[in-house]
Amino acid sequence: MAADRHLPLLFRTAAICSDGLPPYDEQGALYSTTGPAPVADRIARIVLDTDDQPTSAADDIALVVGHFARALGADGWALTGSPRQGVPSCLAAAGLGDAFVASLLRIAERIDSVADRRLPAPVWCEQLAPPHDAAALVIPVPHTPGHAALFVNLLFAAVDEHRRIAIERASLREWPSVSAYLRLWQSTRLERRVAEGVSAGLNLVAIGIVLLSGDGQIAFANDAARLLMDRQDGIREHRGQVQATHRSDAGAFSTAVGHVLAHAGTTAALAPMSLLMLHRDHGPPLVTSFVCTPRAADAPDEGGALLFFVDPGLDIHQLAEPVCKLFRLSRVETELACLLASGQTLAAAAQSLHVKVSTARGYLKQVFVKTGSNRQVDLVRLIFSNLIRTAHRDHARLR
Repeated sequence: MAADRHLPLLFRTAAICSDGLPPYDEQGALYSTTGPAPVADRIARIVLDTDDQPTSAADDIALVVGHFARALGADGWALTGSPRQGVPSCLAAAGLGDAFVASLLRIAERIDSVADRRLPAPVWCEQLAPPHDAAALVIPVPHTPGHAALFVNLLFAAVDEHRRIAIERASLREWPSVSAYLRLWQSTRLERRVAEGVSAGLNLVAIGIVLLSGDGQIAFANDAARLLMDRQDGIREHRGQVQATHRSDAGAFSTAVGHVLAHAGTTAALAPMSLLMLHRDHGPPLVTSFVCTPRAADAPDEGGALLFFVDPGLDIHQLAEPVCKLFRLSRVETELACLLASGQTLAAAAQSLHVKVSTARGYLKQVFVKTGSNRQVDLVRLIFSNLIRTAHRDHARLR
């Protein structure tokens, strides 16, 4: 491989339409230089059909890159990636044999290892797979933090100086729209990975969590919330919205949801969260809280809300103890706070602790002092607010 020269360009992408290297056999598999050949394990290709129509969302990137490549008259193309940790891989390709793709992967690894945060210039590379006289234009993609370094590779079976100049000019002309698409593609891949990771984490939480869009539709519900809705255990899903299962709770629940949606992104969103008890056919009521979501800067008219559902039948002690430790509650004070958070009255909590009601009331006063609360309902709200990590900023102060 020899680098001929660097181009004063900032563009990327690749090509198709192979005469010397037929891109497909009858089953749509890629040809190598000697006919169909097995693909190396680390080369994951996305193959377009003969009509050049995308067969899935993943093929869209190949469709865009393929159109750009044809505009430059390339004989083959590949989109390669080189992560900071791991081996380079081929994300999409057409019109290339394994020998050519393997050479392009080595080029991507070599360029990325010497890039040092600066975007390398596009480079012409020759002698990719001797004895074939082919040259490749390797174009580094501007790096998106968190994404692997990308390279668009265009293969030309024969190219002279005059044709190189024409290719470079065509690249500058065609590049802006492709560049915009690739930036969006990288951002979308990263956002999808983040969303999948967050979803997986929330599905490990025992608390039911539902994200509502600005129109009240369910945008996300973790496994705990889905289980409650499937069982119609206090809540249910109806036409894409969350509803209370008991008629006595329906009005209050609908009003609370409407309130938080109306005040998303406003100063009211900073107020302590509302709590609502939803009756169930079996077991204690669901402790339900509502939180406004902030409005995005690029979509100020779109609000949303987070709904949290805690089943007091769960081990509230295990969930709430870390919160009680933050406020330095004693063991008996922690027991009392957890019993109240589980829905018990002060008298029932005193009986569970085997103390007089007056003694329990004394413990409660100490809890009020340490947590800055004044009422029992404020204490329960504080516990659940910190439990779901959405407490008001004033509650974050530790004594």
